[in-house]
Amino acid sequence: AQASAANVGWMRTARSFLIDAYEPPFATILEYDAKALAETMVQMNANNVRIATMGKYALIQGVRFSKHPELGNRDILAETIAACKPRGIHVIPYISTGHKLAWTMVTKDYPEYAQRTRPGGGPARSHFYVGEDHGTVCWNTPYRQAYLDLVEHVVRDYDVEGMYFDSWVTSYFWPGRRVCYCDGCRDGFRKVAGLELPWHERDGDYTAAEVAAIDRYHAWLHEELVDLVLQVRKTIKSHKDVPMIYNINNPRAMGAQDPRIREANDAFLYERGNSILERAEGVSLPRASGMGIWPYVGEYNNWPRAIYNGCDFEQQIFTTSMFGGSPILALPWGYVQHPANRRFVEYPFGVIKQHEREFAFPNYPYAAVVYGYRNPPGHAQTGTWWGTDVRTSTLGAFAALLYGHVQVSSIDETLLDDAEKLAAYKVLYLADITSLSETRLANIKKFVSEGGGLVASYATSLFNATADRGDPQTAPSGGAPTRRPGSTIEAPAKRLDRFGLEELIRVAPIQPGAELAAVIANYSSNTGGPYDLYLADRQRPDLQALTPLWHYLPVKALDGGEVWKEIVTGDGLRPILPGVIVSRYGKGSVVYCASALESLFLQQNSSAVGEMVRSLVAKAASAPPPYEVEAPAALIANLTAKDNVLVLHLTNWTGDKMERVGEIEYYLAPVENVRVRFAIPAGKRVRSVALLVKAPYKQEQKGSTLEVLIPRVEAYQGVRVEME
Repeated sequence: AQASAANVGWMRTARSFLIDAYEPPFATILEYDAKALAETMVQMNANNVRIATMGKYALIQGVRFSKHPELGNRDILAETIAACKPRGIHVIPYISTGHKLAWTMVTKDYPEYAQRTRPGGGPARSHFYVGEDHGTVCWNTPYRQAYLDLVEHVVRDYDVEGMYFDSWVTSYFWPGRRVCYCDGCRDGFRKVAGLELPWHERDGDYTAAEVAAIDRYHAWLHEELVDLVLQVRKTIKSHKDVPMIYNINNPRAMGAQDPRIREANDAFLYERGNSILERAEGVSLPRASGMGIWPYVGEYNNWPRAIYNGCDFEQQIFTTSMFGGSPILALPWGYVQHPANRRFVEYPFGVIKQHEREFAFPNYPYAAVVYGYRNPPGHAQTGTWWGTDVRTSTLGAFAALLYGHVQVSSIDETLLDDAEKLAAYKVLYLADITSLSETRLANIKKFVSEGGGLVASYATSLFNATADRGDPQTAPSGGAPTRRPGSTIEAPAKRLDRFGLEELIRVAPIQPGAELAAVIANYSSNTGGPYDLYLADRQRPDLQALTPLWHYLPVKALDGGEVWKEIVTGDGLRPILPGVIVSRYGKGSVVYCASALESLFLQQNSSAVGEMVRSLVAKAASAPPPYEVEAPAALIANLTAKDNVLVLHLTNWTGDKMERVGEIEYYLAPVENVRVRFAIPAGKRVRSVALLVKAPYKQEQKGSTLEVLIPRVEAYQGVRVEME
C-alpha cells in the first residue's frame, strides 16, 4: 500500500529547497550552516528541505561509506533536523541511489562497491560538477547491503517526513553497453541464464547472440532492481508511514516505467520543467494518477543573481502549485549568502503559505488529453516550416485548450487501463494516439457508451499495439534506454487497414483514386494561400470561417458518421474529402478530425486552428464547461474543487510565453478586465465569493451563471467560490 493520505497530504503545499552534496555548500569545501539555511527558508516562506545524506561522500555518521573529508564528528542530517523542525520545516533526506561516488571511495576505501567496466578492470571515471572525480558502482556487490543499511539507519534513527531516492536505474552512469563484470554480475547471470557475459574491446565485434545475451543480462538486472525497491519500501514502512519519492526525470517516463516500481513509490520528482505550458501539462499528468509531484523550479544551478530566476521563477512556482504540484528549488544555497532575487520566490511561496487549504484541492476533471510521444516508423511528417508527430499533437491539444481557457488535464496513457478513473472526465481527447491495446479500446468504448465525449484525430488507433516499446528513461550518461522486465523487443508498430476505434469514430482510411489523387497533388496544406486546403462547414462554407488544414489522412465516412467539416480547396471552396466526422455511441458523442490540427496549433499559434480544436471538444462534451474566461491566452487557468468550494487559479504569463531555455524575465505585464463566468450546478446557490490575492472585483449572478470581473491581475490570482 502507498503512504496514507494523512502522511502525504502536506506534499500538495510543500515549498521546497533542494540541498545537494555535489556542489556548494558541500563541494569543494564544507561550508554548510543549518541554522542559516533554516532562517533563509523561513524568510522566503519555504517549508520543506530535501537534504543530502550522501553525494560524493557520506554526510552522516554510522554508515559504510567514506565521510566527507571535513565532516569530522558532524552529522548534516541531524543538524538540519535540529535547525528546521522547530521552525515548522519538514526534512526529507536524499539517499544516493546507485549514483556514482568519490573516486577514492570506490578505488581505495571501498573498492568492492565498484562497477567493473571490463573483466578484471575498475569503475568508469568521470568528473561531476566540482571537486574530486567520481566512479561508478554496482548493485551486485557489497554496495547493495551498505545501501540498505543506510536506508534503515536514516528512517529508523532520524525524525524525517519522507524519503527521497535518486532514479531507480540499474546502471546509473555506466558507459557503453552498460555491463558490469564484477563477480556478483558474472556469477549471478551465469546462474540464472547459464551464459557468460561477453566482452570485446571493439563494440563492432559483438555477435548477434552476444547482444541477445546482454539483453537478457539487462532484464535480469532489472528484476534485481525491482526486488531491491520492494525491499526498501518494506524497510521504510516497518519504521514510519512516510512517502517514498524518486526521480522519474520527466513526464515521458511515466507510461514506460515498470508499474511495480511506480506503485512502490508515492511521488515523483522532475529534474526539468521546461516551458510554462509543458510544466502545466507535466504536473497535471501524475496528479491525474494520484501521485505527488516535485518539479524543479528553474534549472540545476546555484547563483541567485545571474541565473535563470526572475519572473520566470515566480510564474513557474505559481503554475506548479495551481495544477497540484509541489515546487522544489534546485540548489538554493546561494540565497543564504546572497539575498538578490529572493523576492521572486518569497512572494509566490507566501501566497501558497497563506492559502494552503485552497492550493491542496484536487484538479477539477473535465477534458482529459492523453499524453503521448511514441511515433511508429514512418509516421512523423515534415512540412515547409513545421512537422507533425505524436508529441507535438498531444502537447498541441493541451495547449489549444489551456490557452483557450478550457478546463484540461493531461493524463498518462495508463489511465486508459482504469475505467473508473476515466469515468471522472467529460471529454477524452486522443490527439494522434496511434496505438491502443484491446483493454484500452474496450475502456474507451465503455466511457463513451456511458455518456462520455470522445475526440480523436489523425492516426489515432490506426497502428497495432506492441507489447513493449522500451523505457525512455536513460542513465545521465546517455546510455541506451532500459527495458521492461523480462521483455523482448517487439516488431515496430505497423499501420492497419482499419481504425481500432472504427466502431466509435465511424470512418475508414481510403486510398484516393486517380482523379482524387491528382486533385490532392495539386494542393498543399501549408496554411496560407489559395492553393492550400482548408476545413469548412459542410452546411455553410464561408471564406471568413475557414480553418487551415495540416497533415491529414484521406478517409471516408461510414454508416452512422455525419460529415460536419469538409476538406475544401482554397480557390472556390470545392469539397474533396471529409474532414471532421461526428457520431453517437451509446449515450456519448464522438468527433473524429482527419487532420493533425493540434500539431499545427503548437507550432503556429493560429487562432483559427485553436478555435477549431476547442470546437471539437465542445461538440463532443457531455456537459457544459464549468467556467469561461475572457482574457488573453497568457492568463493560464486551472479549476480545483473540494466539497462545495471551487477555486479557479489564474497565473499570468505575459512575459516570454513561448519561452527559450535559460531566458530571464524581469517584467510581467498585468492583464486587465478579466471576466470569469462560473456555471452554477443545478440545486446549488452561491454562498460566497472571494479573491485569494486581495484586489477589487465585481460579482453578478445572471440565472445559473456567476460572473466575476477582476479589473487587474498581476502575477497570480485565485477566485474562491463556495456553494451551498
